[in-house]
Amino acid sequence: MAMAYVAAAVLAAVTLTASFAGGEACNFVASMTWTAACQQTGRWENLCQQTLQTAPATAEVTVYALVATRLAKLRYENTLGEVDTMLWPRNAPADARAALDNCKYKYSVALGRMDAISDEIFACDFSHARQEYVDAEVAVRSCQDGLLRLPNQYHSWPLFAKVSADYDLTMVAYLLGAIFLGR
Repeated sequence: MAMAYVAAAVLAAVTLTASFAGGEACNFVASMTWTAACQQTGRWENLCQQTLQTAPATAEVTVYALVATRLAKLRYENTLGEVDTMLWPRNAPADARAALDNCKYKYSVALGRMDAISDEIFACDFSHARQEYVDAEVAVRSCQDGLLRLPNQYHSWPLFAKVSADYDLTMVAYLLGAIFLGR
């Protein structure tokens, strides 16, 4: 999974650099180094640095937000696949099915929001992006909270760690977006 994550980051960074280098930058959006951008993500600074390590050293902040947003979207798709596998008949205990159903629904919401944000940032149309970041964060947190309410024997599921990592990446994407969208 780590190699796929890095490969996706490289691909996204190269694609975005080519797009924005072609004169398609957004008006009134600052450029900075990715290290400076990551300093604005608080406790998620290390994850931000890992996420953007293949991004251009200096770029418009939208490039960094778009890299993190697209990576979050890829992770959501992967997590949704795992939830679907767990929901397959008899793969998950009955007492965990409601939490998994909630995760499936909430991740679908988060995936749709991140998809929309990607399109909006790429088009330099930020009219709904801030709220969509908030909606994605709330959706992933709702899944996480539902899983945490399960009995302790389920807390060792790999899904727990995945959802937690997804939440952290969601926060990185949101906070990078907040640099030009506001909070």
